[in-house]
Amino acid sequence: MSLLLVENVTKRFGGLLALNNVTLTVGEGEILGLIGPNGSGKTTLINVISGVYTPEYGRVIFKGTDITKTKSYQRSRLGIARTYQIVRVFPNLTVFENVLIGALNGRNYGKIVMNKAEERTEDIISLVGLSHVKDFPAKMLNVQDRKKVELARALATDPDLLMLDECLAGLTPSEIFEMLSIIRKIRDERGISIIMVEHIMHAVMNVSDRIVVLNEGKKIAEGTPKEISNDQKVAEVYFGDRELALKFVRRTQENA
Repeated sequence: MSLLLVENVTKRFGGLLALNNVTLTVGEGEILGLIGPNGSGKTTLINVISGVYTPEYGRVIFKGTDITKTKSYQRSRLGIARTYQIVRVFPNLTVFENVLIGALNGRNYGKIVMNKAEERTEDIISLVGLSHVKDFPAKMLNVQDRKKVELARALATDPDLLMLDECLAGLTPSEIFEMLSIIRKIRDERGISIIMVEHIMHAVMNVSDRIVVLNEGKKIAEGTPKEISNDQKVAEVYFGDRELALKFVRRTQENA
């Protein structure tokens, strides 16, 4: 049984068909890359899975339970966490306080005692490399560290499924390399499944086990990074033409 099943999901905004009969699965301990041009429906799909939107048609099944109409905060307590394209930290709270909020309001809401929540917070802060700034107000941090705070707060909720919405945007190449190392560690050491929405192609290709491609609200391809890189339809909608796609494949293989 898959950890997550999105089955035939359709979402409309007025006359705009944002998601058109989309089906995908995420396995336990899997990193699934979710890619596609701007406006293809990637963030809308994340919002459906996290409970921000309710689809007009289709189902979301998590660990065998239909959660299609379950509220967002309830999904968090079931083990689903996410980050956002635009970082949403509490600027006047310290890094530690930001992450502690996640520990107190996630899967163990109402059951975790303060000292255990603080221990979990310390552990997660160490995992993402923020120990040296844990007592700093979040507003004092640079872009990368703010993204780490949001990632840490999501992890502190104790998820089985973590969804990352363009967590690499705005980072330098060295910062991207560090974040990818953290993402791999989250999966390898903690066993957390990840859906990664990303436009930085070399990054998502190198970290993902499997990739799903959306275009105009439809799933147009699914497979390994190598299979997706060689897919003619993906080449046409994402890379522009076949020759550009082949150049990308060669560059990806050289960087692997």
